Amino acid sequence: MSEGLATEALHLKAEIRELETLGDSTQTEITRMQQREDAARSRFDSAKPVGGQELVSAADEYIAALGRRMTMESQLAAVNAKRKLLDRVQALIQGAQTQLAGRSAPAVDAEAVPQRLDESRLLQAVVDTQEDERRRTARQVHDGPAQAMANVVLQSEISERLYEVDRERSRSELAELRLMVNRTLQELRGFIFELRPMILDDLGLVPTLRRYIQTLSDKHKVKIDFASNGRDRRLAPEDEVAIFRLIQDSLIERIERAKAKDISLGATWQDDTLEITLQSDGAELPNDGELSSGLRRSERLDLLKGESQQETRGDGTTLLEVRVPIRAARPMIT
Repeated sequence: MSEGLATEALHLKAEIRELETLGDSTQTEITRMQQREDAARSRFDSAKPVGGQELVSAADEYIAALGRRMTMESQLAAVNAKRKLLDRVQALIQGAQTQLAGRSAPAVDAEAVPQRLDESRLLQAVVDTQEDERRRTARQVHDGPAQAMANVVLQSEISERLYEVDRERSRSELAELRLMVNRTLQELRGFIFELRPMILDDLGLVPTLRRYIQTLSDKHKVKIDFASNGRDRRLAPEDEVAIFRLIQDSLIERIERAKAKDISLGATWQDDTLEITLQSDGAELPNDGELSSGLRRSERLDLLKGESQQETRGDGTTLLEVRVPIRAARPMIT
């Protein structure tokens, strides 16, 4: 038994090193993709005054860059989750080794020791996560900006054909086309904001939540009250993203699945903890169902080392309470 545990411990150590290497390389790739995304965003902003096909091409490039970067972030989240699982298995094996060495505990049941993760399974999990994210992004692009762009093209063809026949009507069609392009740009900005709100990098969590909640409220015609109590501050970038996604997923869950119409969101900042409360009407849902991102709330919280509690109150409302430890952002070197 002792030799078997020692062998398993060596295997786990090697796998953890491989995951660390994979995580580092994935983070490097995310940084590179972020740079490409920033360049695509600059081209998109430059093409706005020009319009036409140049704007459409720049928008497609920007959306593609967003999708690639988000896919890599999902892959990194999967790697981190597997790493945490292996850390727990390693701690279990180390505890069993200590007990065997001291001969003060009963024999360890071999079935109680989790099997070593197969590298192919880890790779498959990463690929599955990546494909799910691509599928979700592609569906959103198809149903939103892509359909709107197709309508713009159709309207422009109608205007072109009318120009030689009825110039007054052609002017009217062009005016309608201009309005359609403006609406499409607004929809595109909203879609990009949902994919990755840029102000999260610039201003932090609370301003981003205020902007997102207003957008969500206008889109779904629901009432959402938001209050931030205490001294809010910048957090480590990965924590800001993870907390925003957790809140985003939870709000979408209550609106789209529970059909909530009245929602109250609160954030209370402590010295080393952020407490989040989400209370709403609507139908009762499982405590830990799969969210719109494809992850469960517990999986989001595992990445943050946080905890949650959900209860249905006597008045029929649902209260979700979340506590996550927070790390301040590293000071910038000037």
